Amino acid sequence: MVAEAGRRSSELVASRPLLFVGIFYNFAIGLVMVIVKWLFIGFLLGGILLPFLLYRRPQLPSGTNEKSPAYAFSEAELLIDWTARRSGSEGAPEQRIFDTILGQIEAAETFLILDFFLWNPWRGAIEEDFDLRPLSGELAEALLRKRQSHREMPILVITDPINKIYGSHEPEYFNELRSAGITVVYTDLKKMPDSNRFYAPLADFWSGLIPDWKRPLLPNLLNPKGAPMTLRELGHLLHLKANHRKVLVVGLGENTRVLIGSLNPADGSAGHSNLALLVDGPVGRFAALSELAVAEWSAGEVASVATCLGKIHGLLPEAGSAASVGPRVAWRSEGQIRETLLKELSQAGVGVQVDVALFYLSDRRVIEALKDAARRGASLRILLDPNKDAFGRVKNGIPNRPVAAELMALHDAHGLTVRWADTRGEQFHAKALRVLGGGRDLLFLGSGNWTNRNIGNSNLEANLLLREAGPVGQNFDQYFEKVWANRGGLEASLPYAAWADSGLLKRTFYRFQEWSGASTF
Repeated sequence: MVAEAGRRSSELVASRPLLFVGIFYNFAIGLVMVIVKWLFIGFLLGGILLPFLLYRRPQLPSGTNEKSPAYAFSEAELLIDWTARRSGSEGAPEQRIFDTILGQIEAAETFLILDFFLWNPWRGAIEEDFDLRPLSGELAEALLRKRQSHREMPILVITDPINKIYGSHEPEYFNELRSAGITVVYTDLKKMPDSNRFYAPLADFWSGLIPDWKRPLLPNLLNPKGAPMTLRELGHLLHLKANHRKVLVVGLGENTRVLIGSLNPADGSAGHSNLALLVDGPVGRFAALSELAVAEWSAGEVASVATCLGKIHGLLPEAGSAASVGPRVAWRSEGQIRETLLKELSQAGVGVQVDVALFYLSDRRVIEALKDAARRGASLRILLDPNKDAFGRVKNGIPNRPVAAELMALHDAHGLTVRWADTRGEQFHAKALRVLGGGRDLLFLGSGNWTNRNIGNSNLEANLLLREAGPVGQNFDQYFEKVWANRGGLEASLPYAAWADSGLLKRTFYRFQEWSGASTF
């Protein structure tokens, strides 16, 4: 028994090192796993947080966020595109704006500057059997004809890279324009601020570390019938920023003429309702200088572009003097559009009529300014697109429907009224403010939707502010009254109840999108 006990004791003593080794091994493995786990978590958090710490939002470059002096003008005209139908009739769109653009190109004497956001032949999801005017091709043909008849005239085209889907999807006519000696500049969006505050820092950081995989494998979100997109092209799209201007500047010897509005010369946009102003005088020079600045920082050191810009600079008339009385017009771009809206609405009270025609309304500061104007006794009529149509696709009503519900809460107490444009596949694409009364007679319109992205210094935008609007303002009043009240048997607008939607989900989603910039509005 003693011998057996001794043997067991000897075995126990001998096994102790192995036991300690096993314990140490398990501890080491556990420690390594903990370290790996925390390294992974740290790497993951670092990969997410570090880009936000290092990101620096670009500042707006030259020629942007500007307001011009108010200038007198010799002529001004309100141009209207609309798709209002008469009872029992489908009607036909009236494209006064586009026909005027073509006419002004033909009338140009010394130079031409065109800056348009959408300029492409894509139809989106619109059915092929639906007749659309080929705006994009017609505009290109007009410029080519102008080049043939005016060989030495400098012609500058500025557009957004969305028209080549941020890569190799460029419509053929852009190459034809270049071959004819017309200068084509794609806006350098990298030099513009980002509105998408979640995506931009991550994309800015990681895009430089990820190889440029050029295999086109992704569905073409902009042109379903076109070639597939690459991952990098999709990445550019998700920045959700643009040169959204719609500007035409025409040189007429010692005079200039500018057209600014909401029309895009894109085939898929051919049926939309739009508004524009055509104005002669010194404001055209100011518009030209802004556009030349955009072209300069977008093109960099390209010699042919610099030559074109230099020629146009040399052809611009002398700067005009500001006007403080009488009919006058001023340029507003980017964030200055919002500042103008806030200023004009802050002065609206009893005895003032405020009429609004909009495709998108979501900017919180502007919404509060509208409500404050109603509370002060101003009479407000707001005509909105119901946000249900987008190039053959169905939209969810954001942002206009939750915003309209918020505004209509003031209807009973303050008379603020919202109606909907009666769209049937097209868009009510206007962006206009009319103020009449209290000693003011103004019309303010252009490319800028009233959203944080459009008028918060992210997109490039351009508007014209017309004071002492006179006959031009009266023309707008007649137009607005016809649409608002369906005058003359028109089927142009619907009461608020037709698309009323006060749901919490949509309201929450809209507020998040407006705050974050992760939206297409």
